[in-house]
Amino acid sequence: MDIIYRNLQRLVFSDEFYGQENIEPMSEWKWRKLYELSIAYGIGPWVADGFRQFAGDFFLQPSNDLRHQFLALDGPRNQELLDKFRLLLLRSQSLRNRLTRESLHAYFNDFMTSIRNIEE
Repeated sequence: MDIIYRNLQRLVFSDEFYGQENIEPMSEWKWRKLYELSIAYGIGPWVADGFRQFAGDFFLQPSNDLRHQFLALDGPRNQELLDKFRLLLLRSQSLRNRLTRESLHAYFNDFMTSIRNIEE
């Protein structure tokens, strides 16, 4: 997961999981991308809450205009959209966890064993 999604996840779930983790430093372009993603996923109100939660974090430094845009995302909350975002994160993490060097090595070893058994 790239830095934009990690910070988005920290902001959205700041009360639940990431209260102790700091925001990672990002460029202004990345902050704008995070803003666009929060709108696209419909999770703006939770991102606004995260901005308030991490207000003192050193690396939460988008421009003042963008900071005001993030805080203006506060509005009606659609739990279904939040659940879809959470599911997206879980799926991406489970795919990444399955494709590790060790799992690929084990798959290759199983594959080679199957080939040897067929040849015999």
